[in-house]
Amino acid sequence: MAEVVLAYCASHAPMMSSARMAAPEEQRNNFFGALDAVREEAVERGVQACVVLSNEHYTNFFLENFPQLCIGLGEKNWGPTEEWLPIDKVWVPGHAGLANHIARHTLEAGFDPAFSHQLELDHGIMTVYYELDHSMKIPLVPIVQNCAVPPLVPVRRAYEFGKALGDAIRSYSGLQRVAVIGAGGLSHWIGNPRVGDIAEDFDRWFLERLERGELDQVLDIPDDELELAGNGAHEIRSWLAVAGAVDPVRPRTLAYEPVYPWITGMAVARWDTTPDREQTSASVGAQDTRREESLP
Repeated sequence: MAEVVLAYCASHAPMMSSARMAAPEEQRNNFFGALDAVREEAVERGVQACVVLSNEHYTNFFLENFPQLCIGLGEKNWGPTEEWLPIDKVWVPGHAGLANHIARHTLEAGFDPAFSHQLELDHGIMTVYYELDHSMKIPLVPIVQNCAVPPLVPVRRAYEFGKALGDAIRSYSGLQRVAVIGAGGLSHWIGNPRVGDIAEDFDRWFLERLERGELDQVLDIPDDELELAGNGAHEIRSWLAVAGAVDPVRPRTLAYEPVYPWITGMAVARWDTTPDREQTSASVGAQDTRREESLP
């Protein structure tokens, strides 16, 4: 059966790619340094496929048909769709076996996700996916969510979907090592006069709640209250889905930077889903060292 060997979330402001150098050097180094560490960990743990949750930016759907959830089932998906994003335009490989298993499992768990055999991938997924694998060869199962158009799925429902997603991955026999990634947030405003504002207090409060496991303070937050941190703050649904997928593991914040040139509270948080494996590896290594030292 598959194991979630890597779980993390990262903000996905398009300017992290298109205007990378606009961020102050220290903030830029802290944010990308955290993503570099995650990328190295993905290589060390031999990630075979990744599931990335993000929000829909009117790239695949518009008001005549806007699903709350859509799972990409295709053998490949095209991205990034934005011509101006400085990431190579490629056919990103999918993993139809894992994607179909997730779709079936979540249906049986009481959810009703839409599905697509060919999603276009915009900056919401591609900025974070590219930082995971610059070659863009790791098979990707994209899951896009409605974080923009009322009525929105309640925040708690996003977390519950994440729990079903985690169960689905762990019951899949076609792979061994899967990464689960949430992309989006934190506080930011889009398309209104407050563009450029960042609610630093909210961002730090949210990250602290995740680290402490005090999720009930977040899961029942109403949308109008959440939107005090910006209409882009609804994207924390992806973070909470990842939290649900690896419950009861708690994350550690690797970086938080309010990057005003990128108009977004930028963060990276990682859940350590395989501590037993690391402890076992350390123990085995220590035993080998002692054995070598005892040899004549």
